[in-house]
Amino acid sequence: MKYTLWGVVVSLFFLPLSSAHGAYHHGGDTDSDIAVQAIPAIAGTKLDSCALCHSGGQYEKKPGVSVKLGSCQWCHYTYGYDESGDINDTLNGYGVDYRNNGKNFAAFTAIQNLDSDSDGYSNTVEINALRFPGDPNDDPTKVPAPYVVISRDELEGYFPYHEQTMLMNTHKSGDFYTTYGGVPVADLLDTVKILDTATGITVFAPDGWAQYHPLDEDSDPLMYHVYGHYPQANFYYDDQADVAKTPWGWCDYSAPGVEKLVNGEPIDVKNGLQMVLAYVRDGFYLETGALTDANKLDGEGPFRLVPPQKNPGPPDQGSTSDVQEVIWPFTEDWDHNAGFSTRSATIIRVEPLPKGTTDIDILEAGWNYVDESKILIYGALDPLNTILEKLTEAEQIIVGLDINDFHSRSDKKNLLQKIKTINKSLQKKHDQAATHQLESLSWKIDGCATAAKPDGNDWISNCESQSEIYWLVYEARVLHGDF
Repeated sequence: MKYTLWGVVVSLFFLPLSSAHGAYHHGGDTDSDIAVQAIPAIAGTKLDSCALCHSGGQYEKKPGVSVKLGSCQWCHYTYGYDESGDINDTLNGYGVDYRNNGKNFAAFTAIQNLDSDSDGYSNTVEINALRFPGDPNDDPTKVPAPYVVISRDELEGYFPYHEQTMLMNTHKSGDFYTTYGGVPVADLLDTVKILDTATGITVFAPDGWAQYHPLDEDSDPLMYHVYGHYPQANFYYDDQADVAKTPWGWCDYSAPGVEKLVNGEPIDVKNGLQMVLAYVRDGFYLETGALTDANKLDGEGPFRLVPPQKNPGPPDQGSTSDVQEVIWPFTEDWDHNAGFSTRSATIIRVEPLPKGTTDIDILEAGWNYVDESKILIYGALDPLNTILEKLTEAEQIIVGLDINDFHSRSDKKNLLQKIKTINKSLQKKHDQAATHQLESLSWKIDGCATAAKPDGNDWISNCESQSEIYWLVYEARVLHGDF
């Protein structure tokens, strides 16, 4: 459903992006640290992650149907948690060149002038533009995708609250019944206006972990969908499973309200089980996530993306337990939904990215969003508000320029009027007129960006400011679909 509060939400949610402060470096991983030492400018950006050298991939789920995985999931799928696979199979072109040139500090210098992904731009040019040098689909001509930033306060104030008591069934770390509260992800995406071309979301944690979810229901038991309800689940209790009753127990039944549930009976959830972006657990805000000394994520807040079980069943014993002669021994084929729940979710990327756009210029997941209790949603969204933001930035730069920075005294006023006219066309959905007006504006500010000096048609003589404005307008044109 679409909410009429969109006009109010927009004014609150479209906020300037701040830089990320954390990086996802696996325990024992020295290459990421070497990369930051060799190229300090990438620290805290999207390049400060495993994806600098590792790619995503896909596998065939069934004949003719493939499943795409992000770099984290692909590495774990190919290389394995037990490291039994070949890590070389996960490398992108840049990672291969780094490996082939010594896999050390000097290697980054040795490969700086190569074009590892064969997209026509050297590694140095791409890194300076904060584009992945190992991804041919990410180059300096691409612009950051449309985005919104939403705080927990805004989620509480403007979105309907949903609460559901459910089982979180894990592979090995302990099962538990609990009540999560928050916003159905489907409602969230409807409100921020995803495009008709959207197919799914990738949810990122601040340690860089990523998890993909299709928008619509999928027959694959490991694909938890965004839209639609999940089957009603029964409550399952046995003394053997209860961690409070048995030394080898594996399920925590201590959450408030669980004592009222009846074994074998359905758990009543108003409005049904849904995929939820939770910020409350058992009546309290989620414990804020943090990295331990072992570089492991501890905690689950401020947000946790929670999928219910697709195939509801009892909590089964942990896979690593030596005590398996119990009522519900570990069963690989049972639904372990907790493993597909993203703790401390900070970013939701709506797939696929629109044509001509690239990832937001931040780390795959940023600790600053955890600290500020915010979440970023970007990708296949209606670009209007991001376009207006770019034009507002350009307008502010023009307003701040001295009259001597212009070719003639009237050019400052004329540029501001052009931007005002474009804004009106965009807001009235006069897209053809906006396309022409944006192109006309570009002609007046393109000399420095294309020829390193103002040309005869340029209205701004200050090259530094002209280039800055040009690229903002260029981004607006790409987001508008003018290329």
